[in-house]
Amino acid sequence: MADVKQDLYGLEYSPNFEISGLQEADINLNLTPAAGVSGTVFGVVTDGTDPIPDATVKLFDSLGQPYQHTMTDATGAYTLDGVPAGSYTVSAVKEGYLLSDAVGVALTGGGTIQADLVCTADASLALGAIAGVVKVSYLGAETPLSGAKVTLMDALGTAVAVTYTVADGEFAFTDVADGTYTVMSTADGYQASAPMTATILNGSIANMVLIMTVDTRTYNGTVSGVIRDQYGNAVAGCFVGLFQVTGGAELLTATTKTNTAGMYLFGGVTSGEYLVKAKLEA
Repeated sequence: MADVKQDLYGLEYSPNFEISGLQEADINLNLTPAAGVSGTVFGVVTDGTDPIPDATVKLFDSLGQPYQHTMTDATGAYTLDGVPAGSYTVSAVKEGYLLSDAVGVALTGGGTIQADLVCTADASLALGAIAGVVKVSYLGAETPLSGAKVTLMDALGTAVAVTYTVADGEFAFTDVADGTYTVMSTADGYQASAPMTATILNGSIANMVLIMTVDTRTYNGTVSGVIRDQYGNAVAGCFVGLFQVTGGAELLTATTKTNTAGMYLFGGVTSGEYLVKAKLEA
């Protein structure tokens, strides 16, 4: 029987071109080595004892990049064909199971290698999740709010979990058992969001958006300091005025006097540009 011929260089082709009259065409091609004979990775995915059907099996190259994937059959078996020679890792996963430990495989041209995988069942993966984002509605716009406290309460109104929003306002509760829950968010300077209800059934996932509004009573700053004389001594009973600067104009908005330690404090200062002036009359 004759040997089966294999390509040393793969088929290359030129772009389309036209010949007109006595025109000479100069067409050059660079051949590249043909791909080597591919190999096969096969095996069985089990939970340590029983096969796991419909598991996803994925092959990663030597850099950890995804290369190919397939599904196990009813017996937990899988086959990955057409894999070029090289070093790979293979892992498997299925809903309700943890990702298996990676198994390393090294294929030579035309080789076949077996890699059996074990996925461990994890009851927590069958639980549900509640995720969402907290936004602030202010002056007709909605913007994400970071650092907001989000509380998860059960059907009896008892807090069962607390988390805080991240920079983009997102939050998430994981490992949530089936049931009906209420979620609400709070933050300094804002009115609490309206409670939202989520029902988790058979490990479902609920998404929501919590809207908060500015609390005009507390959504403001303070201005404080100490008034001293030319010798560094605190000046008690000194007049202090808070001026808001608008369009270059100064408008007195609040006044106070320093205490015996020369300290003053303005509360309830709304957003804007300000300056402080002080004087003491004889």
